[in-house]
Amino acid sequence: MRETNRYNAIHSGIRELSFCGTHFNPDVHLLSWELLISRHYGGAIFLPSSNEKGFEIVKYPSSVADIKDDNITVDDLWGCTKEHYGLTAATGLLATASIPIKKMKLGYGFVPPGASQYTNISSHIGVKFFPRAVLRSGSVSAKVAKSTFGTIRVFGIIGRALPFAAVGLAVYDIISIGQCVYKK
Repeated sequence: MRETNRYNAIHSGIRELSFCGTHFNPDVHLLSWELLISRHYGGAIFLPSSNEKGFEIVKYPSSVADIKDDNITVDDLWGCTKEHYGLTAATGLLATASIPIKKMKLGYGFVPPGASQYTNISSHIGVKFFPRAVLRSGSVSAKVAKSTFGTIRVFGIIGRALPFAAVGLAVYDIISIGQCVYKK
């Protein structure tokens, strides 16, 4: 990666965001100053905003000792977690369905050379109960699935995509619960 000065980096970032469709029009000098002084923090996130600066900053302390205790208890965290999972229990289900299990433990007698020794519950259910559920051979979706996931079996595709979906939902869950605790 080529080194550049702060102003060029900011302008480059603004161009990339506008190319992606995100409106970000900050006061460049103020943003540069905030970037300079935020190096003393553990991290900082600059978010687009409609205020006079054009951005908002979320700064993270550099150590745990810098975190202020706002009397947040485990009960607050548990309450936010219960409130959140009342709406989205899908993460636990997806995470459970994507746990790798040895094929021999599931009763597979033979694993072809070059094939993985592991499978997950969703892929196993597809093999056991829906062995003919495949994408139409030669179709565009079958070609994309074969190149992306290495299979055209519907449940094989689902099984290989589940870990990524579970990670995405877990990130969403963490952010949602964190926002709830922050509000309390």
